[in-house]
Amino acid sequence: MGFFKSLRRVVTPRLRASASGAIFIGAIVAATAAVAHARPYRFITHMPGVVDYWPRFSPDGNTVLFSRCQISSGCGGASTSGHWELWTVPREGGKATSFIAISDVSATRSNWLWNTSPSITTPIAFTGVPAGAGDAHLWLSDSAGTSPFAVDTPADVAPGYPSWIPDGSAVTVNGQPKMASAPFISLVGVPGGDKLAQLTSIDTIWTGESAVSRDASMLAFAGQLPLANNQYSDSNNQVWIEFINPAVLPPSAAFDLNLHQLDGLQGRTPDWSPNDRFLIFESTRGCLDGNYAIFIETAIGGKAVQVTDCKLDANHAVWSPDGRRFAFSGVFGGKNPACAAGCRGIATAPVPAKILRLGTAN
Repeated sequence: MGFFKSLRRVVTPRLRASASGAIFIGAIVAATAAVAHARPYRFITHMPGVVDYWPRFSPDGNTVLFSRCQISSGCGGASTSGHWELWTVPREGGKATSFIAISDVSATRSNWLWNTSPSITTPIAFTGVPAGAGDAHLWLSDSAGTSPFAVDTPADVAPGYPSWIPDGSAVTVNGQPKMASAPFISLVGVPGGDKLAQLTSIDTIWTGESAVSRDASMLAFAGQLPLANNQYSDSNNQVWIEFINPAVLPPSAAFDLNLHQLDGLQGRTPDWSPNDRFLIFESTRGCLDGNYAIFIETAIGGKAVQVTDCKLDANHAVWSPDGRRFAFSGVFGGKNPACAAGCRGIATAPVPAKILRLGTAN
């Protein structure tokens, strides 16, 4: 923590290129980015009376894992209350299948590790939120959804939004433990649950959902500066980036901050493209009605490209492994009586051709 406390101000240098030509890519996107109209998308789940949220692609890109909640249990719109279960659906749509259902525990904020090494037996992590009283836990599961189990973590770790270190040895998690005055990001070993490091300091930044880059060298997260007499609010976040050093990740966990904003506008829920050149995230910046839309921006900064319409109020976008599409949660069924409280489904959309030409996957 001494290193964090020694940071007297937040520095905002431009991110160094993570791949050859990245600076050139950023210049092109900044110069040519324009908001398109009638953006294509397709709902792959579309069931009245339910909310589908937090999608994740399988390593082969053929399946989307997501959380589903019956609105009658109290999760209308984008509320995280109610009872959530994990479901899967083919990426082209079709029959959705129940994947993990735990009595009295909501299965939320899942993440599917793309590393398919046979030594990794539990590639799915999620946050389990108990009904009524009790603390949330980090949960793990195999790729078939059988025998999920809770992982005990220290009291000073909040197990929200797990994001995998690519070798499968650890996850970053985020939240505000009971003894803390603001949320921060921790690194937790898997499957033991031991705290390996605290990656952010509440004296420097307050944090939301984080995402580890595919090469493990960078951490993107939703965050905001700690201001006196204020409290954390995810509507006030921007997307921030800091460097981490994969050569010294657990057990020593030394980190190179270089903490800076992707840009100065509101944004949250970042996810790295397969080659780490781009970030996808949600923001209200393009919507006069206060809804969220999905944006893609080069990781070195530039002008963000809006890729969903504001009417969808789109959240939690994630890349497919081939970098050619993304999945997100969006609103549908406004005129359906069963959707009066706010139905949401999982949708997919193609990455714009001008971004694909610049390269999103290895």
